Amino acid sequence: MITLVAPGNYTAKSSFYSSIPQVIVDVLIASNLQEIKDLIDGEDNLKTFKLFNDWSRIHYVTFYEAYKQVAEEIDVDLFICEHAINYPCFDLAWKLGKPVVGISPSYRVFYPPYRSDPTYGCHVNMENEPFYDRFICATIAPLRLIWITIAMMYDINIERAKVGIESHWDPRGRISNILMLFNYFFGVEVPSIESPLHQEIGPILPDTFPDLSPENDSFLINHPRTLYFALGTNVYIAPHKSFALLKSFLKLIDQNVIDGVIWASMRTNTSDLLSFNDFDVHISDILNNNHSHIHVTKHAPQFAILSHENTKLFLSHGGMSSVHESIYTGTPMLILPSFVDQLENAEKLELAGVALKLSKFNINVDDIILKAKRLLNEKSFKINAERLQFLAKVNSKRKHRGADLIEVVMNRAKYESENGESKIIMKIY
Repeated sequence: MITLVAPGNYTAKSSFYSSIPQVIVDVLIASNLQEIKDLIDGEDNLKTFKLFNDWSRIHYVTFYEAYKQVAEEIDVDLFICEHAINYPCFDLAWKLGKPVVGISPSYRVFYPPYRSDPTYGCHVNMENEPFYDRFICATIAPLRLIWITIAMMYDINIERAKVGIESHWDPRGRISNILMLFNYFFGVEVPSIESPLHQEIGPILPDTFPDLSPENDSFLINHPRTLYFALGTNVYIAPHKSFALLKSFLKLIDQNVIDGVIWASMRTNTSDLLSFNDFDVHISDILNNNHSHIHVTKHAPQFAILSHENTKLFLSHGGMSSVHESIYTGTPMLILPSFVDQLENAEKLELAGVALKLSKFNINVDDIILKAKRLLNEKSFKINAERLQFLAKVNSKRKHRGADLIEVVMNRAKYESENGESKIIMKIY
């Protein structure tokens, strides 16, 4: 039996998983929308750590008590804890002496000293950078991060004391000697040494995906060179940036580089665009889907759109799920990263030769047009996309190995339980 504990409703849409019960923790994670927008638009990406720390500190006791109650009610044998800011899950498993498996959706928790991170202003690979930049990223930037994490751990330890958990000063949590499963694969990742307990099982993709709606299917059939534009479910984009992107789409269509755009607007408040007055761009026509070459929708079946042969380019924020789906379908990417892992993903895909990135600080129409033309016309991008597509399809089978590894960990709990039935608590952030 598996029980899911999470903030928000994650009820499985697939019939294969409909029997998994969920306990919804009544916590609003993104409690300050303006703070999220400021974080995405800001230049100091290390503020991400402070924001995550604030969330984790404020809600630590709430989540710990929720996990504890569920663990007592169903007599949990194994914890599966998502790693990001999820100290209560790992702490409770440690306190109860229960087996635990950690999962990380997109990033590693142990960076070797020769790796760096765009989150603190560096690059994923500093090999060809000037000595001064390499010195800063190898010494000064990590020290700044350490200083921030010390303050984070001090705050978390105060919350730990409230529920009787001993202090722990490792910002990665209590995960040094447990199985960690990572949703990535080599070919995109910068190679590094990993512990045998840390296994890459990505790209993790569902077995089934939603089909194209009749509107999307008809649009793609009639537009053989379509650009798909989606920035995920958690990325906010300022109206003037959306307007600049729309202008670039129209110019790409006028220049016959593409002949169609599907825009999954999701978080974007499209009504804000109506305030822009431009005689060359009739915003109301576009938003009401009266433009023959642009289709706007709040949500779209992304994988189905990317899988269609007429989708030639994907403009994305660079989140891990979008990255994996784009690689799996062999679709070149134009990436507009905002924060956290998106910055790293954009750099890695650019190094792999399957993407080009844009700057969130300067969305330039001419720059977008130039990079879109390169992605569609330069043969190297197609070759590299096919190479990574093969790797993604082969490695996507490793999710079954991940399941086998979890069974190995829970084997002891299974045979020590009274009725031989294992009970698992899984937490998702």
